[in-house]
Amino acid sequence: MPNRKLGATPAALAGICTAAVVAAPAAQATTTTACTYGYSVRLTSIPYPSPTVNLGTWCTGFADAGAPYVFHIDRLNALYSQFPMNVYYSNVTATCTAYSSSETSLVATGCTYVF
Repeated sequence: MPNRKLGATPAALAGICTAAVVAAPAAQATTTTACTYGYSVRLTSIPYPSPTVNLGTWCTGFADAGAPYVFHIDRLNALYSQFPMNVYYSNVTATCTAYSSSETSLVATGCTYVF
């Protein structure tokens, strides 16, 4: 009898361990698009883009696959009405929370940038 108890214990433990495994949550969707140009109107004289980026029709193959929205921008212009007026950045990644679009305009909001 003692041998039977030892033989049953590993099988019982395997069943308990298997039942305790929880499936990983599904990956969050992401929309990634390449853009040749974008501009952002700065709110202060600090030469960084604002959280809103205007991408116009300069993005290829944009199709909404869900947030977050990641835009790889070749050239980003940070505009301001005072000196320095324009500050250009190359190869910028903007990760944004939302966007709006029309036939001629794509505007992303809630953006953070990696330069």
